[in-house]
Amino acid sequence: MSQEPDLSRLPAPDTIRSKGFTLKGATAFAEARFGAGAMERVLPLLEPDLREVLSVPVLSSTWYPFRYQVALYEGIDRAFGAGDFALCRQIGRYTAETEATSFHKVLLKLANMKTWLKIAGSMWGMYYSAGSLSAEAFHDAGGVARISGFHPISKAFCEDFAGWLEQIIKMGGKTEVSLRHTECVLDGAPACLYKATWHG
Repeated sequence: MSQEPDLSRLPAPDTIRSKGFTLKGATAFAEARFGAGAMERVLPLLEPDLREVLSVPVLSSTWYPFRYQVALYEGIDRAFGAGDFALCRQIGRYTAETEATSFHKVLLKLANMKTWLKIAGSMWGMYYSAGSLSAEAFHDAGGVARISGFHPISKAFCEDFAGWLEQIIKMGGKTEVSLRHTECVLDGAPACLYKATWHG
């Protein structure tokens, strides 16, 4: 029997907060992909406190418990997905595309991916109260992104981030993008690593 990974070195999940952008992006994805009544199928699958939060307009700039974000991803996956969190990767792709401003899209075209991820890393704290995002070993055809000091709670979040990063790379003009979540803290790794390769 395999041992459970020791996650005690990471921030406790209940202490992590994320901005309302994340909740709004996930609900917008569900409604865009599955219709205006999509959340009616998701809400019964959520805990009462999260249902209450979603019963009123979510404020983009307000801090909410990070576990709400993860639970919403899992609820959308249970309602419409196959249980493998592949749908969560689609949520990440959707939010990368819809939340990027015109300025961000131009910057993606002009800057190399390592520079863009450094910018994204500096903005991590605007969305999450713990952890950090950094770029490693980037070259013309690929690179590695690292999330350190962060408890993702569930691989639903890992897949969402993978989808976000994959779409960001495509928006930067890269083709044949392949992105793998090669190491995960939930499996005992010291950090979550995302390895990307591309052409262009």
